[in-house]
Amino acid sequence: MLRRARARSGLTRAQVAFRIHRSTATVQRAEAGRTCPTWPVTREYAVVCDVDVEEAELLWKAARRPPGSGRLTPAPRLALVRSAADLAAALVRVHEENSRPSLRRMEERAEARAKEFTPLSRMSAWRIVNRQLLPSSVRQLCAYLAACQVPEESFPAWIRAWHGVRAHEKSLAPARPAGGAREHRWIAMAKARETMQERGLRPLDSYPGEHTPWAARCLGCGQLSRFRLASVREGAGCPVCEAHSKHSAA
Repeated sequence: MLRRARARSGLTRAQVAFRIHRSTATVQRAEAGRTCPTWPVTREYAVVCDVDVEEAELLWKAARRPPGSGRLTPAPRLALVRSAADLAAALVRVHEENSRPSLRRMEERAEARAKEFTPLSRMSAWRIVNRQLLPSSVRQLCAYLAACQVPEESFPAWIRAWHGVRAHEKSLAPARPAGGAREHRWIAMAKARETMQERGLRPLDSYPGEHTPWAARCLGCGQLSRFRLASVREGAGCPVCEAHSKHSAA
């Protein structure tokens, strides 16, 4: 596609490289097709060679998908996302469009940008990819997008869609009296996090319940594990630190 676009434009590789502020070698690699160029290079190439950017993006995403990956999940454009189901489908679709990275790879990518956004555990990534969970915050949404290597320039559109879904879901929710069950749950969540932190564990997800595994990182050794709050209350802690303590004592 890139080579044909350049041929139609009448530009040489050197001229394209100059206009997109890249090296001629980068342009040659992009046209060779042995590896998929980055989206910024593809986008700049499309602009310089007068190719429709949306069409270029669709072709770029198709080129990134592994062979035999199957059909993509039907999902509306971000501007048309209204409901939680719409957003969930769009999040699955973007994972598919970006080569279906493994949960481990997603966790690593999010961890590399945790200071900008927030960590993303493998369990949270799995729940989002399987439509069992929507990102609980803008920071978690951005962490998921970064884990899927979505171009950062599209983050604002995703954030608008996320806020729109939150507003839509809130408008559908029945009015609740002040306090009551919601306040009780908030207190339970705060106490649960406090209990985990007292044991040197930093939770990475929303509180799932007392007997459900909860992803947390040990503040001592940095190990990521899953813990049941009920077990933590009974004295359970980081398995790595506990094993190290036993070894040292021996």
